[in-house]
Amino acid sequence: MTGYLRFDGDRATEADAEAHTPELTGQRAHLRSLLALRPGERVLDAGCGPGYLLEEMARETGPDGVLRGVDVSASMLDLARRRCGGDGRVGLEEGRCEELPFPDGSFDAVVSSQVLEYVEDVEGALAEFARVLRPGGRVVVLDTDWDSLVWHTRDRARMRHVLRLWDDHVADPRLPERLGPLLAGAGLREERLTTLTFVNRACHPGVYSHWQLGFVEAFLAGHPGADPETTRAWGDEQRELARTGRFFYSLGRYAFTAVRPAG
Repeated sequence: MTGYLRFDGDRATEADAEAHTPELTGQRAHLRSLLALRPGERVLDAGCGPGYLLEEMARETGPDGVLRGVDVSASMLDLARRRCGGDGRVGLEEGRCEELPFPDGSFDAVVSSQVLEYVEDVEGALAEFARVLRPGGRVVVLDTDWDSLVWHTRDRARMRHVLRLWDDHVADPRLPERLGPLLAGAGLREERLTTLTFVNRACHPGVYSHWQLGFVEAFLAGHPGADPETTRAWGDEQRELARTGRFFYSLGRYAFTAVRPAG
């Protein structure tokens, strides 16, 4: 498998809808609490997606704040421009975390949420985060360990097969296990590790698991190791479990807060 899940076209539109769920609304609030932004600060969102976090951070940094968003997806940036394009404090650029288009020491804070697990050169991306931070600046990186996923099924073998294929949607499905040492290797001092757990006992458009189900189905539709009938049966079972009140989904995410030492 050579291609990761890409958030272009329909996937970008679905990610925009997913951003309204209480799970992702709460995730953004958690990230903002860790960043503890102050008026007038300069902030980079590396992998900004549809721009919700940028919009919220702009309120916290006030009229003198400076915010920049970078994303590899033109579709995501189009959504972010619709959301933030009228705000002169917010700039958006297409680019990669491993090659940030900013001078050294440009930002007081960098945030990257659900991005680095898609990046093959995580060391290079973290080195770039450290480079564009001012001395004393802070970074918050949040990613998923997909081994934390608990998803109810009556067919364990089929679920294991589906989730093994789903692992291929990212470069590293277990990135949080090694993020601490990687941050240190980039010259960043870890200060805090916090966790988020998404738990859904229903599956409808108002919750995260609904969109997760659709993303898995869309990804497997293009996976050479996936059988369409197996994917269909898996999705049908999950929707039937939801209709009968037997659905269960739980996922863990990990947020690392670190600083670039001032000395």
